[in-house]
Amino acid sequence: MKRRSLVWGATATATALGFMLTVQLTSQNSFGQQSTSYIDLRTQVQEQAQEHLLLEQQVSKLNAQLAEYRAASGSASELREVLQKDEKSLEQQAGILPTSGPGITITIQPDAKLGANPAQMALFPQQADQWLDEVVNVLLGNGATAISINDQRLVATSAIRLVEVDGIGGVHVNGHPITTPYVIRAVGNIQDMQAALTVEVLQGYFEAMGEDFIVRSYPQKDGVTVPGYSGPLPGQYAKEGNG
Repeated sequence: MKRRSLVWGATATATALGFMLTVQLTSQNSFGQQSTSYIDLRTQVQEQAQEHLLLEQQVSKLNAQLAEYRAASGSASELREVLQKDEKSLEQQAGILPTSGPGITITIQPDAKLGANPAQMALFPQQADQWLDEVVNVLLGNGATAISINDQRLVATSAIRLVEVDGIGGVHVNGHPITTPYVIRAVGNIQDMQAALTVEVLQGYFEAMGEDFIVRSYPQKDGVTVPGYSGPLPGQYAKEGNG
């Protein structure tokens, strides 16, 4: 009976952590503007498609995990070994642990040499959260397995927001303020990510706003390192409060 409870408890834990794979990065404009632009609509479509794909993958993984738990339920030592292996795997997938591998970096920073006029150069600071969110969603939908912005790891609870303080707006990721240059690190399939960025013409959009969009690839085994997420996880505050 205890073993059966352990199996179902482990299944519930795997399910809760596993659904952290569904990355839903929220973007809020603190300037009170409700944009219905093409960039917003396209981002919404990409987010929904990515969520659907991740959910399908998660269902498959959880079914495989459940079968593994049931197979090991006859032996406490075997079940413990399975749970320990899954714990590390889930931490990696959820973004808690650092991830290294082949990947790319994208550096975004103002460049007066691009020739944008003052009105064009003012656009990006006013919409930086939307544009960073667009880049992240393109990468996630095309081969990226781990992403950070200025060393802030993106997970299921991450948010990219514009926050206005004393009349000055700035980008916050995971509740932490970040400043230009914005450096996006992505581990994953280099060719797929670069091809998607080209198809979406993102470099052209950024340069039209006077922003460099510099993409570099690192094909080595440990070419790019994305740090682990260090912020609170869902339910963490509740558990601490109940203690």
